Amino acid sequence: MTLVLETAELVGKSAPGFDESRKLAVIWIDWYFYHFARFRALLGRMTVPVQLTGLELVGRDGVHKGLIFRENLPADIHVQTLFARQGWRDVGALQLARGVWSRLSRIRPNVILVPGYYTLPALAAALWGKIYRSKTVLMTETTAHDHRRVWWREAIKSVLLKSLFDWAISGGRPHRRYLEQLGFPSERIGRFYDVVDNQFFDTRTTAIRKHFSPAKFGLPGQYFLYVGRLAEEKNLVTLINAYQGYRQTGGSWSLVLVGDGPENHSLCALARSSEYEKDIRFEGLKRSEELPLYYAFAGCFVLPSTREPWGLVVNEAMASGLPVIVSKRCGCSEDLVQHDENGFVFDPDDVSQLITCLSSVAAAAPQRLRAMGRRSRQIISCFSPQAWADEVVRIANTQ
Repeated sequence: MTLVLETAELVGKSAPGFDESRKLAVIWIDWYFYHFARFRALLGRMTVPVQLTGLELVGRDGVHKGLIFRENLPADIHVQTLFARQGWRDVGALQLARGVWSRLSRIRPNVILVPGYYTLPALAAALWGKIYRSKTVLMTETTAHDHRRVWWREAIKSVLLKSLFDWAISGGRPHRRYLEQLGFPSERIGRFYDVVDNQFFDTRTTAIRKHFSPAKFGLPGQYFLYVGRLAEEKNLVTLINAYQGYRQTGGSWSLVLVGDGPENHSLCALARSSEYEKDIRFEGLKRSEELPLYYAFAGCFVLPSTREPWGLVVNEAMASGLPVIVSKRCGCSEDLVQHDENGFVFDPDDVSQLITCLSSVAAAAPQRLRAMGRRSRQIISCFSPQAWADEVVRIANTQ
């Protein structure tokens, strides 16, 4: 699902010097909770009325078939949907691209923020910008290791990126390296694309811990937490097996998994076959407003993916003050996880490493876990929607 905000003139507090002649179009695939935070932060960096343009292409399920992650939009954010009753796979890519092209031709933005280069609508937006001399900014969280790379495809990709995009905003260091590997100018690569509403998770989890106990909501007293899709690349079979290994060494924490996806039934079956079945909890898909409850009482967050461009749930967990255990193949691990300070990084193919990480966290003294949680908050404070907004404003104002 590709989304841009409907045309609106809004004023916020900002870094000085934003060019009021600018018209910005922001495009995202799947409009989700963290996009609200990014956009509002961008408004907060503007001192003058700036025209923001938006378009939502489809109103049903987006990139992930069968799962609708789009939530109710805030009353102050107006979204115009071209195909409100259809999903990403229901509308042809060419039809979507034509819709984007037509809308940009009506709006005539000076700056276009484009989510990736792997869909026809995104490429259409970038091509429109080059033809009509608008500044095109790629927003990317792709690394060299997300997929198997073939030299000739990489050569084509390099030409496309350098031809269609003037700037890029990447997630972190591995994403920047991949852009440079493709020949994109390093001086035209910004940072902080992958950010969430840190304040929301910090404030909500703090309040929940202060006023409630996990028993109030039927949650275990101590547990490892996973939040995300139940899909093969998330490597949850390894997580469940590692959890069993941890329990066999004498561990007592529970495991709570929040989310839904194509492997739901097989993972539940795996858990049922375990002698620790009663301590492996599947909570189902939850809205963003419900997630702080699970972060608040968790002892540690785990993301074991074998393939993960970034992993925004790690941002959420760190903003909630949790230690984190993150696969080295998650794009965020290099920037967000300081080994043995706020968590641990492990090889997702090595279940023994994950068992060791689980055991190390669970065996740590309470004050040690609190110190790791504080360090998580310190690190993630630099990866904020405001930091992303600053990059957008800087790029928009740079010739």
